[in-house]
Amino acid sequence: MMSVETLERTNSLLASGDFIYAARQSGLHRLNAGGDNSRSLYESWLPGQDLPTLAIAARGDLLLAGINGGVARSEDGGVSWKARQFRAPAPLVTCLALLPDFGGDGVVLAGTFEDGVFRSTDGGRTWRAVNHGLFDHSIYALALSPQFAVDGHVYAGTGSGIYRSENGGRLWWDLRMPAGDETVLSLALSENGAIYAGCEAHGLLRSVDAGESWATLLQTDGAVNAMALAREGAIVAQVDDGVLLARDEGASWREVAAENVDCMTLDKSCETLFLAMADGSIKRLAL
Repeated sequence: MMSVETLERTNSLLASGDFIYAARQSGLHRLNAGGDNSRSLYESWLPGQDLPTLAIAARGDLLLAGINGGVARSEDGGVSWKARQFRAPAPLVTCLALLPDFGGDGVVLAGTFEDGVFRSTDGGRTWRAVNHGLFDHSIYALALSPQFAVDGHVYAGTGSGIYRSENGGRLWWDLRMPAGDETVLSLALSENGAIYAGCEAHGLLRSVDAGESWATLLQTDGAVNAMALAREGAIVAQVDDGVLLARDEGASWREVAAENVDCMTLDKSCETLFLAMADGSIKRLAL
């Protein structure tokens, strides 16, 4: 009988500094900018053990990884780790968001699958739940305003739409969506305050009036699992396992990857797109 190798899925991808970080079922892996020379960052912490990881955040030598039960935290680029457990029962952390001007002791938000949002004000050392007004606790995406230090705005994509907080996540209220309850899988905020929402069933939406009204930028038959804002009005959207690009703020789209994409990320300059492929490779595309 022929044996079939099971390829490991990449749950999320992040380009930070000179490295690419891949959150996978076995744990957190670090690759060089070319997408090879993979190294398991949990090996010295949990030798020979798998630790499924869904979310990543990084700034300098600080790494935060979303795991079942809380967040794994490293201050030395992944050499040593400490697990920061959330309250029981153990939640599954699905997404992480850092303050845009995060310095190491700043605000971090963590979204969970069924337990809402947790907030840290000390760089991920301690956490507390911040769910007042948040009636849907299934969090798929978090986005902080580019002017967060001034306005404190945070948005959460949930199984029934988008919630907004104007005080850093302490208090939430829901935004009205065009089709009522919509599962929002991805979020992004532009410098001019526009909100972009990737939905499971209603394509890619944009609001330029703080969520009062929405326009459809991309109507799809699939789920917009991820999206990102690049430079000069370019938008990248992952629809199911393919990727589309618009260079004109969403007026027209072209396909840049037809299939087999697990997840994607932009580099800090927003000029290079990295795609985690189903065969375990990383594809790099200049935008």
